[in-house]
Amino acid sequence: MFDLRKDVEKIFRDSNLVFDDTQLMKSIKFTEVLFDWHSKKNLISTQNPQHFLKRDFYDSIMLSKFLKGGVNIDVGTGAGIPGLILSILNPDDQFILIDRREYPIRFLEHIRLILDLGNIEIIKSDAKDIPVGMQPKTVIFKNFSNKKISGLSFEKKMIHINKLLKSRIRTKFTILVLTGSVALDIPKSIYFRDSDSVDCKVHELPSPFFDVGKYVLEMS
Repeated sequence: MFDLRKDVEKIFRDSNLVFDDTQLMKSIKFTEVLFDWHSKKNLISTQNPQHFLKRDFYDSIMLSKFLKGGVNIDVGTGAGIPGLILSILNPDDQFILIDRREYPIRFLEHIRLILDLGNIEIIKSDAKDIPVGMQPKTVIFKNFSNKKISGLSFEKKMIHINKLLKSRIRTKFTILVLTGSVALDIPKSIYFRDSDSVDCKVHELPSPFFDVGKYVLEMS
């Protein structure tokens, strides 16, 4: 029988991250409310809470070790995966959650109040309209896609993302992309303008639950 508290505790233990009871209880409540809203209109890709915890939640908390601290932007956050989960784990950092869709935005505003998350800001916007002047340390992508880049190779998608962000953000920042094995094909440097390039590192996120893990592409 599914025991949400027991399963969330196991996810935290398997991640080897330090957590406290407040973070545990907020994570449990987040999952409960998420699946309540998901039952009315799809927010995530699975109807199975255990699969969600083992894949999406686990990958999100593992991403925490790559954050640079300070302000973080999650572009195309959807139901707050990973940005809202990361905000629970990192209460001293700030998280800006951006999505263009109405239902996820309503969910995020609701869960922010329920969990009393004072370290998140929610913006309803397309990625190309990210407000100019933000100064994040980290920009996170997990579910970002649009028609303009849907047919491009993964490397060309990363070039597009870099061009887009550099046109909106003037300060130095790191991009983290939570993705699959396509990240392994990325070269050590990507050139996206005549004299501009980014250094690329790929980190494997081994999973105790699945044979095929995820990867974090770090671009800076």
